[in-house]
Amino acid sequence: MQKVKIPWGQWYEQSERTLVFPDKWDIRYQAMPERPELTLEEIMIKMDEPIGTEPLEVLAREKKSACIIIDDISRPTPGDLLLPIVIKKLVACGIDYSHIKVVVALGGHRPMTKQEMQKKVGSWVLEHVQVLNHFPFAADLVTVPDDDQVIKINKNYMDADLRIAVGCIVPHTLAGFSGGAKAVIPGIGGIETLQSNHTLVYANQSESKAFKTSTCDPDNPMRQNMEQIVGKVGLDFIVNVVLNSKMQVADLFAGHFVKAHREACKCAMQSLHTELVPNADIVVLSAYPKDTEYSQVGTCFAVLGHYKEKCVRRDGTIVAVTAASEGAGFHALFGPGMRLFSPHDDNMPPLELHGVQTMVYTEGVRGIDIRQFYTGEIPALYDDWLAVLAQLEEKYKNKERPLVAIYPMGAIQIGAMPQNEGEAL
Repeated sequence: MQKVKIPWGQWYEQSERTLVFPDKWDIRYQAMPERPELTLEEIMIKMDEPIGTEPLEVLAREKKSACIIIDDISRPTPGDLLLPIVIKKLVACGIDYSHIKVVVALGGHRPMTKQEMQKKVGSWVLEHVQVLNHFPFAADLVTVPDDDQVIKINKNYMDADLRIAVGCIVPHTLAGFSGGAKAVIPGIGGIETLQSNHTLVYANQSESKAFKTSTCDPDNPMRQNMEQIVGKVGLDFIVNVVLNSKMQVADLFAGHFVKAHREACKCAMQSLHTELVPNADIVVLSAYPKDTEYSQVGTCFAVLGHYKEKCVRRDGTIVAVTAASEGAGFHALFGPGMRLFSPHDDNMPPLELHGVQTMVYTEGVRGIDIRQFYTGEIPALYDDWLAVLAQLEEKYKNKERPLVAIYPMGAIQIGAMPQNEGEAL
């Protein structure tokens, strides 16, 4: 049997699972390019050469307080590496530790526990500054006047003299990419603001809750709305990183929330580039490193981008993979019973792949745990790869050499069709 290892359990297990396939099958393991990790010195240099703004030390002059926002544990940003660098710079500029706050930009996600914060931001940060969860239903959110929409923002952020966002750049089905203004909206917005922003992603809300795909398009309506709001609210400095396959910092972009973000996106297009396999019989898509909860299983399709229909045969099979270490998951906007609940029937698999057989390989949930995400039948769940293999072998027993495409980090890989696509198809 052929053996392939895929990463598993970001933040929790940090391990691997071995997938096995018959020797005669055509297995294509489509990984991202390998990129080296930046040294601490290289990180410092890049942070000191911001794009579109003055250096952080200049921005911090005569400031008395600062708020740093960072994504939560459902994202792979290495806060324990980046936050101490930023905080020490602020302290060196005269801002006291007691006047620096880190706010976890949860958006509609659940609050993080102390143990999870320790994983995400590290012990040093917890010992030196206050680390707080954002809550989109908080009573003290600050309302920012606007004629077109309700804008409510976290009070700790609005009260700060200096506002900074730390995050990573990965493809995002709705916002094009993560990072930049997305740290503020939806990161630290009120639920009304999150709702108006997220409503922009529906293809036709009157008919379906299916999403418009904007993967790797940073100028889509949702992102434009985010940046419009941040233009009014203010965001002084961003630190956005591009990661390698080991979730290490491969590059860093600091500065203006639009200008630096767009340069980071260009880098991500190269660093996360993955060649797609056209017309595969079986496509294995992993939600790693967004595999903390089942509710994000759909992120595994990000790698397919706008080429979904070209990547798998109509009579083929999709195997979505997620550790779901936290179980089913929660979202205050898109979750079951919430304002913009989006049944997974519409998006798992995406509309372009409806009708293609879909299975889920996960050890974190059972069928009963995810029933609330679906209005119809739930996909077949398997907690043992050999059980998945048995189903695949039965289906393809009469095919001499099934073509299998494996995307080990489907949630963050950026897929592109090969140059000879016409021949391959």
